[in-house]
Amino acid sequence: MSQVCCNDRHCFKYKHIYEKESAYFLIGLLCCEHAGAQNFTQEDFNPLRSLAGIWKMETRRGPVYEEWRVTDNKKLQGRSFRINDADTIVMEEIELFITNKEIIYSPAVKNQNNGQAVPFRLVNFSANRYVFENKEHDFPQRIIYHLVSADSLHARIEGTVKGKERASDFHFTRN
Repeated sequence: MSQVCCNDRHCFKYKHIYEKESAYFLIGLLCCEHAGAQNFTQEDFNPLRSLAGIWKMETRRGPVYEEWRVTDNKKLQGRSFRINDADTIVMEEIELFITNKEIIYSPAVKNQNNGQAVPFRLVNFSANRYVFENKEHDFPQRIIYHLVSADSLHARIEGTVKGKERASDFHFTRN
């Protein structure tokens, strides 16, 4: 910082404001840098393994299922599907994994994004509630999984569409 030398009250006032604003800017910069640097561990990922199994949600159009299986220590594979007569209709394929200190929820939805997976990064978790985010995605921008109990799962998608907040809740029970 350049040295400011002045003796009148007006100059001192502005020098003081400049120094104060600079301090706030540096504090804000440090906070933002820390917030963006998520370092998740295998220990953070392990509770997600309790998703393994089949979950069921009743809807007006019949039941929807979400099935998860642990493929290895660092990865789960999931899918959402309906059963129509004897046919299984898969709506979504999901990978949930930890890599490079990030936990990624990566769904591929039929007839969306050319069938390509869209990664959502874990940004927050506490008390079996995991918040994944991808601010660049059209909708949703956030996917939340809350393991309410051993037999109850609440999933939520939320975000903004055309400037308006939208959300959908999905309440599953272990099948």
